[in-house]
Amino acid sequence: MNPSLATPLAAPLHLLLAAMFAGVPITWLVTAFFCQKGDDYRQARARFLSLAGGIAAMIFSLGAILLLSLHGPTTLYAPGIFAEVFSVRIDAVSVAMTTLVSFVGLVVLRFSHSYLMGDARQADFLRFLMQTLAAVSVVVMAGNVILLVAGWISMSLSLHRLLVFYPDRPRAQLAAHKKFIIARGSDLALALAVGLMVAATGSTDIALIASAAQDSADVFSAAPALLLVLAALLKSAQFPTHGWIAEVMEAPTPVSALLHAGIVNAGGFLIIRFADVIASSGVALYALLLVGGMTALFGSLVMLTQRSVKGALAYSTVAQMGFMLLQCGLGAFSSAMLHIIAHSLYKAHAFLSSGSMVDVARGNGFPSKAAPVRPALILLSLFIAGGIFAIWSTVVGITIATKPAIVGLGAILVFGAMHLVIQSSRGQGSALVLFRASSTAAVVAGLYFTLQALAVLVFEGSVPEAGKLDAVQFALMMLMLGTFGAVTVLQWYLPSARSNARWQAFWVHLSNGFYVNQLFNQFIALPRVSGEANR
Repeated sequence: MNPSLATPLAAPLHLLLAAMFAGVPITWLVTAFFCQKGDDYRQARARFLSLAGGIAAMIFSLGAILLLSLHGPTTLYAPGIFAEVFSVRIDAVSVAMTTLVSFVGLVVLRFSHSYLMGDARQADFLRFLMQTLAAVSVVVMAGNVILLVAGWISMSLSLHRLLVFYPDRPRAQLAAHKKFIIARGSDLALALAVGLMVAATGSTDIALIASAAQDSADVFSAAPALLLVLAALLKSAQFPTHGWIAEVMEAPTPVSALLHAGIVNAGGFLIIRFADVIASSGVALYALLLVGGMTALFGSLVMLTQRSVKGALAYSTVAQMGFMLLQCGLGAFSSAMLHIIAHSLYKAHAFLSSGSMVDVARGNGFPSKAAPVRPALILLSLFIAGGIFAIWSTVVGITIATKPAIVGLGAILVFGAMHLVIQSSRGQGSALVLFRASSTAAVVAGLYFTLQALAVLVFEGSVPEAGKLDAVQFALMMLMLGTFGAVTVLQWYLPSARSNARWQAFWVHLSNGFYVNQLFNQFIALPRVSGEANR
């Protein structure tokens, strides 16, 4: 054992906080065990126990933040012969993720109490939900690869029970079956990657595996990194295996919230946890860039055409997961961690409040007709957004020479700022409106750079620092930026062509995801059910 990776916990307070942190998944499992269906008393007891367990897990997670600030990163090992199997990694990544999982889990549990009130199987649902939360907690805090794989598989199997909670919904059953098949491919890829890494290093300890990758890039071949990428892509609903995440919407809303706010992020977490191994393989980084970027573009376009709130949120998740993996492909792992946290909090809120978002989603079908955007307005918005970006990047000291990945990701922010300025000023010549839109863009840009700097500071030492890009990465980044820019321009001009027959046909094909999901269903020989949606 490398002493630098496992500093002894001598102080009693440190030992107590570490034991509490390690007890997070145990808390979920113990409370789940006592949630049994039955009469009203048992149902009420299940609600009380689940809430108490969620609060306890949240407190234990917050205690780990104090431990990390007092002691620094370490690995907590089980005593004796169990040390090789049961260990907990305590660093910025595991503490942040465990706290996030505990918070989202507590919110989803509380929502489930009212959502399933009166359902005879509410206690069963709460039990399955807490078992899933326990498995997710094991994955994000595991200190060795054996425990991580066990948690990874358990997480998928526990989620499956939630997805098929209503057995009388054939489309939900079919979607869950499809997800089950894809998840087994992810499990196999991860198991093979783990086997290769253990064989190369002779250790099952995640910190030691990362240290070996840091010491020498020749320790691993490209195979384990590519297998890790494959496991992450399959878990994160990436193109072309994305269809299941839009088809599981018949599961209870709390399941959708947990899935989109937590479990689907597991792929990104896997890449971040083994970032040193991934960074040692250029091919793995290129694969993340290509697939993640393509999925981000695809999901963003299809999202715009969805008629239902949940459908739009599902393809939003597909796009966001693609963008997160694109960040990993650029080596911006701290940015990807920030993305996971922000996306989880937003998506949990979005799903749990989806019933009140109907008014936001009015306008479905074809986009409303609008006048074409004047070229002068495009140039003005580019000048404003580019100026804001240049000012903030100078303030925080980020340049394309030192942080090309952060600058590249920030360029996408420029497109967003341009879109905000144009949409606010479209059809209006008011200088006040333009000023408000520009001010909002400036605040958003400032928040972006501030959070990026904070993420680098918080996760320093836990993930590799974003450095220079090689020629292939830089070329792929520029290709992605050009494509994102083209899509942004497309959003401005296509609504004005609403009456064009070709545009209407394109809109229909796009709303069905160009039928990629149907082709994938045929590839895995998945049967159809009556009334199955094209999407």
